[in-house]
Amino acid sequence: MHQTADELNHLILLCRVMKRIATRCLRRWTLVYGVILIIFIITQYHKSWSKLLDLHIGMQKSKNIIECTLETQELFYRNQKLKITNCSIIDGGEGITGGPSFDNVRLLKRIVERLNYEQTIRNLDVYGPLNNNSLIVLIQVHTRINYLAETISSLSQARGIEDVLLIFSHDYYDMRINDLVRSINFCKTMQIYFPYSMQIYTDVFPGQSPHDCPPKITRAEAIEMNCTNAMFPDLYGNYRNATATQVKHHWWWKINTVFDRLTAIRYYTGSILFIEEDHYIVKDFIYMLRLMQKTCPQSKIFSLGIHSDYVSSRKSPQIHVSNWISNLGISFNRSVWNELIQCTNQFCYYDDYNWDWSLQKMTKTCPGHTFWTSTLQNSRVYHLGKCGMHHANNCTDMSHIVKLKQNLNTLKLYPETVDVTLENTKQMPISGFGGWGDTRDHKLCMHMMNHYDVKTQIQNRFTKPLKR
Repeated sequence: MHQTADELNHLILLCRVMKRIATRCLRRWTLVYGVILIIFIITQYHKSWSKLLDLHIGMQKSKNIIECTLETQELFYRNQKLKITNCSIIDGGEGITGGPSFDNVRLLKRIVERLNYEQTIRNLDVYGPLNNNSLIVLIQVHTRINYLAETISSLSQARGIEDVLLIFSHDYYDMRINDLVRSINFCKTMQIYFPYSMQIYTDVFPGQSPHDCPPKITRAEAIEMNCTNAMFPDLYGNYRNATATQVKHHWWWKINTVFDRLTAIRYYTGSILFIEEDHYIVKDFIYMLRLMQKTCPQSKIFSLGIHSDYVSSRKSPQIHVSNWISNLGISFNRSVWNELIQCTNQFCYYDDYNWDWSLQKMTKTCPGHTFWTSTLQNSRVYHLGKCGMHHANNCTDMSHIVKLKQNLNTLKLYPETVDVTLENTKQMPISGFGGWGDTRDHKLCMHMMNHYDVKTQIQNRFTKPLKR
């Protein structure tokens, strides 16, 4: 009986040991089975995981697009509201005037950065890619929407316009202007936005800061006021006016941007034509530019017009070759630009708020370079603007445009030859017209030229959704 009890105890102990061993083995095999199961799932459903990852990335991109759209809509509604409360829009749509159009400048700045980063070309699927035999027309735009409409209308009638890329450079973000530009369907278009505009920098440099010296005070008064730029009047003793300096800054920024920072045209070596929102373009302008380039290959710069409302009826147009640049319809290519930028100091430090006089200074005093210019005396570009920075006239008067269109009916288009004469060399004025004495303007001007690619600068900012 005692022996039977001992055997029973041994059996119970053995069972307990086996239970422990079985429990431990079961735990270990559960882990092994779990690892095997995970490997099996990953192996069998790898494609499903990839699709899920792609779906996540796509949703993230869609979220970015939606956020950008919402930001744009927010700007639109704020703009509409402020057009009623803070801005005065004259009937006829000739321009946008008044104070800042948006109460959230930071939001506007983000939109401008996004659009400059994206560099969208519209109608590319219809008219095909740009090539070196094409033409780029770069238009500087402010707020005179009625003049801009006339400029666009004139361009739409040009022969060969379907091969052109129109680039609109804006220093004012407005939905009506955007809608007008985006309605163009006769060629490829792109829009870029001046990032240092007064609309964004409303009360700080390069806008007009309340701490800046008033333009029309003496230096002694400025020093007594202790205003920001008291020590930097222009050569006539006046202080900077941001409205005037913005035009020169905008012109310099857009030309640097187009030649050096736009990805889509970085290999483009053809001509770029520079016009403005108040220029009327004759429909054979592309033909005439090509004829001028063929007739005067020694010239580096070509101007398609002179400041005159007179429309010549001569069958054989005249070209004057000189070292003087008419600022109507200037055209040159990348190789000429590479020469010009070697004399950036002459542009950025010249005490003149006009970009065209600064360009004259640049070309006249650039050591080792001669910039011969061919200027068409029978204009293919006419200046419509009778109001704006240099004119106090009412912008609603469009009678001169109607008259110009009537006179253009007498112009002899598509001539086979042109007459070329060598004009006497003109001398620059001893000094500039002022308005550019502030060292901050000099530094900003140089900064635009030395600035690296805008995509490199803000690329990381848009890898994640922007937060409100």
